Amino acid sequence: MRTKSKHYVATGYVVRGGRTLLLFHKKLQMWLPPGGHIEEGELPEEALRREIREETGLEVEIVSPKVAPDPAEPEVRYLHIPSHVQLEHIPNHPDHVDLVYFCRALDGDAVFSVREHEDMRWHGPEDLEKPHVRAEVRRTGLEAIRYVGNLVS
Repeated sequence: MRTKSKHYVATGYVVRGGRTLLLFHKKLQMWLPPGGHIEEGELPEEALRREIREETGLEVEIVSPKVAPDPAEPEVRYLHIPSHVQLEHIPNHPDHVDLVYFCRALDGDAVFSVREHEDMRWHGPEDLEKPHVRAEVRRTGLEAIRYVGNLVS
């Protein structure tokens, strides 16, 4: 039995003002947070920042936890710990192993990439409860809003 190939991706729930940014993906026809493939030689957090910048124009601070400080050995550096890692079955494509992070949007206006997306909206908790948002995105979006909100409080 042949194992289906898998691609590694990084996704960021970008939060600002008690809302998280979702994009309507043209190909998948669903609301999703920004993210994408981790390129060869790229760290997950580098891919995350690049994908968010390409898809929204925003710069972000990754607020998912990080073990600190880095160890004394210069050969070792700690990276941000994903909120969680999930396996996503993509019909007619390789599965995605998705490293999901929580981020805070820095200053600037979001502008979506029309190449991949049809729309972009900031979603507050009440928006995430609406039926256009998938259950997994709703749950993680609400968790991201709470997490980032607790950092500010």
